[in-house]
This record gives sequence, structure tokens and C-alpha cells, in this order.
Amino acid sequence: MKNQNSDVMPASETIRKIKEKNRTMQEPIASYTAQPITPSPGVQSIKRQRVSKKAKPISTPERQSAMNAIIRHLLLGEITQGKALKMLRADVLGLKQDAFATLVSISRKTLSEVENDRGNYTADVINRLFKPFGLQVGLVPTSRHRLAALLASEKSNA
Repeated sequence: MKNQNSDVMPASETIRKIKEKNRTMQEPIASYTAQPITPSPGVQSIKRQRVSKKAKPISTPERQSAMNAIIRHLLLGEITQGKALKMLRADVLGLKQDAFATLVSISRKTLSEVENDRGNYTADVINRLFKPFGLQVGLVPTSRHRLAALLASEKSNA
């Protein structure tokens, strides 16, 4: 299901991996969460890891739209990298820090520090955190106007 041109993983593949990890790693996840997790396969274990009990999963088109909006704000410098990661994790995937940190093989403390724009992490760590969303560290124009013009020209060419 991966794209031919990159290592971008679609959201459905990310969710499948989360479910798979939750099934195989029930005990470690239970030790990180405040609420007990019953060893039940599939969706029920994912629901317990959602950011809020009231938060409901969003549809694929809504997920894509939310991701695009967050990425656009990040590229235009309207939000920080940490804020973007937090919004993507919570709003798009709807996961708690523990579950997401386990998914990307990063400690919860490191994830928290990146989301709060503290610390100075390597490109490898940042790439692991953003890979489920199809993003990686790269070069972007420093001028907001140039970036906005590039994004606008892409729209008009499409």
C-alpha cells in the first residue's frame, strides 16, 4: 500500500499498524496508561488509547483535509513543528502520547518535549515522529511569500 515514490504510509496502514502493535504489546501499553486495558483484540484497545472519550474517529476525507490544513499552517510558519505534531497526533489519529510514542518507537518523554518545542532532536527522530503523516525533514523557502506563491502555483497547475 506504500506509494511508489516515497515511504509515505496511508492513514489506514498507520491505523492497522497501531492495532497490530496493541495486540502484540498489551502489557507494555497497559503499564504506561492510567486506565487499565483489558486484553481484547482490535478496535476496542485502540478506543481506550484515544485522546478523549468523547473524541470520535474521523472519516478518511476529513482526515486528509485536517492533515492538509495543519501542514499548510506549518509550512507557512503559522504554527510550530511541535504544535503541528500535537495536532496531527491528537486531531488526525486521535491517539494519546503513549500510544503514538509506541507506534513510532520513541519515548513518551521525547514526544512530549518535541510537541512542546523543547530540546534539539536529530533529523532521524523528527522523521520517525512525522513519518505516519507522510512528512519528513527537508528544505523549505524561508520566505512565507515565496512558499505561498509556490503553493498557489501548484494549485493553478493542477
